[in-house]
Amino acid sequence: MAINIDQDQLEAIRERMDEANQRAHFVIFKSVERATGKVLRLITDIESFRTIRDQHQDDSDMTIIQDIVPITATLARWAVAENMAAQQQGDSAAVLADLEHYTNAVLQENHQTINPPEDATDSDD
Repeated sequence: MAINIDQDQLEAIRERMDEANQRAHFVIFKSVERATGKVLRLITDIESFRTIRDQHQDDSDMTIIQDIVPITATLARWAVAENMAAQQQGDSAAVLADLEHYTNAVLQENHQTINPPEDATDSDD
C-alpha cells in the first residue's frame, strides 16, 4: 500500500475531518452510467456531490445512498488516499489501488455494497 500513516497522524486527520464535517458532511452516493449501466459507489462531501451530479447530469444518474457518513479511522484513511490520488503523489497505480481499497472499506463499514473490481460486472443492482 502506498499510504503509510501512524496513529497520531490518523487522529489529526480525523480531527480535521470532524471540523470539515461541521461545514459539509460526507455522503456515499451511487453513480449509474446511462450508456453502460455501470454502477460505482463513491464517497465525497455533500457540496462536491452536488457539483459532480450537475457536471455529469447528461450521462449518469447519481443518488445519495447514505447521507452523513461517520468520521472513522477508515474514512480518514480513505481521505488520505483520495488526497494522494487527487495530487497524483507517489506510485499512481499503488495510490489508485489504495483509493479503491479504502473506498470499499468505507462502503463495507457502512453496510453498503462494495464496488466490484474494474474488470467485473455489478450484478446486484
